[in-house]
Amino acid sequence: MLTKRIRHMNRYREIVTALAKFGFGYIVKEIGLFHLIANPLKKIKINFESDQASAGKRVRLLMETLGPTFIKLGQLLSIRSDLLPNQLTQELEKLQDDVKPIDTALVKTLVETELGAPIDELFTSFSPECLAAASIGQVHQATLKSGETVAVKVRRPYIEKQIDTDIEILRDLARLVEQRFDWARHYQIRDIIDELSEAIKSEMDYSQEGRNAEKIAKQFVNDEHIIIPKVYWDFTSKRVLTMSYITGKKYTDIQAIPDDQFNKKILAERLVHSFLHQVLVVGIYHGDPHPGNLFFLPGNKIAYLDFGQVGKLTQEMKNNFASLIIGLMRRDTDTLLRTVLNMAITREDINEGKLKDDLDDLRDKYYDIPFSKVNIADAIADLFATTQKHKITIPKDYTLLGKALMTLEGIITDLDADISLVHLAEPFGKKLLIDKANPKNILARLWEGLQDLADDSYRLPRLLKKVLTKVDRGDVRLEMELPQIDKLLLRIDRIGNRISFSVTLLACSIIIVGLIIAKTFGNNFLDFFPIVGIGIVIIILMFLWLIFSIFRSGRF
Repeated sequence: MLTKRIRHMNRYREIVTALAKFGFGYIVKEIGLFHLIANPLKKIKINFESDQASAGKRVRLLMETLGPTFIKLGQLLSIRSDLLPNQLTQELEKLQDDVKPIDTALVKTLVETELGAPIDELFTSFSPECLAAASIGQVHQATLKSGETVAVKVRRPYIEKQIDTDIEILRDLARLVEQRFDWARHYQIRDIIDELSEAIKSEMDYSQEGRNAEKIAKQFVNDEHIIIPKVYWDFTSKRVLTMSYITGKKYTDIQAIPDDQFNKKILAERLVHSFLHQVLVVGIYHGDPHPGNLFFLPGNKIAYLDFGQVGKLTQEMKNNFASLIIGLMRRDTDTLLRTVLNMAITREDINEGKLKDDLDDLRDKYYDIPFSKVNIADAIADLFATTQKHKITIPKDYTLLGKALMTLEGIITDLDADISLVHLAEPFGKKLLIDKANPKNILARLWEGLQDLADDSYRLPRLLKKVLTKVDRGDVRLEMELPQIDKLLLRIDRIGNRISFSVTLLACSIIIVGLIIAKTFGNNFLDFFPIVGIGIVIIILMFLWLIFSIFRSGRF
């Protein structure tokens, strides 16, 4: 760890200084890195700046200050409503990923290096104007030799090295923070950094984005109203992505367009149906359908853009989501409880009784509202707030879907105020549950279960032999962790003391009774055995010492 810190000393210093600047100096101090703050005078600013804004805003400003890796971390955290408070996730949604474009000459050099040919041999024209710039890459318009107009996305140079360095530092910081803060262990900071590493490396691979686009395009081959840009693989690599250029109206522009040019009600319905088809029929969906990634074309057509973030759902996940929709529609707490428990991947014990009570409260909150008027974004936010309260961790696949639905609902309700996302989703959910109950599908799942059981049975003797070999070599160590073990041991200690006290008291009583009997039937008994008297004195002293010790320890 020390070698890493020396190697990346400047970046460590930038990060811890920024943490202190935005009011998180206590974390830096607690993990033992306060000495790395670049300018000692900035230590003074900590006290002044920490109270100038909400914690959420300070986290957002911190992320924007530290660049691409931290912006992506913030965007990843913004979908984790199951883990983080709404105030924080809502603030992180405001993260700005706008940066200054890199020079066109450098862009052309990068394209030539990646595609292995001079720019003039690849394209008839290549616009020097940057259409959009973000922290990882930027987009230029170009024309192929075959005449097609394309959008060329180019990854920024050196960005991979910078991100790798940041991930390495974040892993070290996450380890230190988890060692010292309970909240860091609860939020599983190291797991989040691992998740970030996976997500950001996938997003930097433009060939993966191209494959994502094609997977979604296949879903709408027979639907002329949904447009997915075509990928030109001869002009695509890990660092360069070339797709057909889409011209259309942005969501922000369409609000001012007369209804005779676009039917907003039809657009809203097509947008919902296309998204629910991706989610509940295929299980591969656009994970970030925000206004900048949607274009509206003549004929009430919709184009999806930017496929860096794509969600995937297994059949079980689709069934759970369908059950969630049906449970919300019917205000059925039992269905919601069962579904939440099926979805959970938590390390904590779940109090199902209290969870059901909170779900009842959630149901009552929306009970008197016509479901066509229920805001699904609010309902999902309330549901995630409930799971967060019970320390229930939900897989990111669900939280990404929840975030996408919240974003989508904001768009469709602007297009058509009377539309209900949940009502439109109900037929999809019912079909999924009907398919699940189909005897053919039940038999298929049963057959899969039997195959898994057979595989496990085949592996069991080998695994058992391996375990027994380790036991025989003494390589197995049993570790047990019992909650509140200290209280349990104290209780046992008190019980033991009380038993000792009782036994001693009983023994003394027996001796005293014996002496009384002896005195009654033989007056000279003690005269012949003076040692008995001495013994009685010793017993009484021991008895008094035992009482004193027990009461002094407070364990009686």
